[in-house]
Amino acid sequence: MTTIRSLTRGVLTLAAATACLTTVPTAHAIATVATQDKPKQITLGDLDPRVDAKTVGAPYDPCQLGWGAFPQEVRPDKDNKPRLRAPSATDVFRTGCRYDNGEPSKGADPSGKPLPTKSFIALVVWAKPGEMKTAQSEQEGSQPHTFGTKPGLIKPGINKSSNEPTCTAIIPLANGTAALTITNGRFPGDTCTIVKHVGEVIAGKTP
Repeated sequence: MTTIRSLTRGVLTLAAATACLTTVPTAHAIATVATQDKPKQITLGDLDPRVDAKTVGAPYDPCQLGWGAFPQEVRPDKDNKPRLRAPSATDVFRTGCRYDNGEPSKGADPSGKPLPTKSFIALVVWAKPGEMKTAQSEQEGSQPHTFGTKPGLIKPGINKSSNEPTCTAIIPLANGTAALTITNGRFPGDTCTIVKHVGEVIAGKTP
């Protein structure tokens, strides 16, 4: 049975996974959020906001990338479609997709507390030119890494809410920036190795 605790943890895990891909709200963003609290006239399209790759002009589709871009050992056994991730007011990307192949909690500890889930969450995104910081000096803890023929950054870390390894790749493109963050508490090995693999696939599909 899904508990409030497990739902809350899932939200915290995703929030931590996207930390490198968000920024402090600007005055415009804050004003936008505040405006949303006021009644407004509903027009055609308000109930179905478009954030897919084609609509925002992205040079690749994070959702169409597919699990085939990931190493075989981390792919789900069953069909597990990625989900379109709409950006919030503080996100520095225009379209994204969430891939989830985590392992649900199994059993409980001697005190009856549910054992933690083992996460595998990947957020693959695209940002418009100038929206995402791509210089090493602007991304603390990052190191240069070449994805295929494209120079970019790789940044390991730890998910603060679940204490699981994370890794982020930032790949400047001819049009905007591709990025992905993986939180991985399920599969052995270096999480950044998985990120590098996916990053090279993205680099090979984009100008």
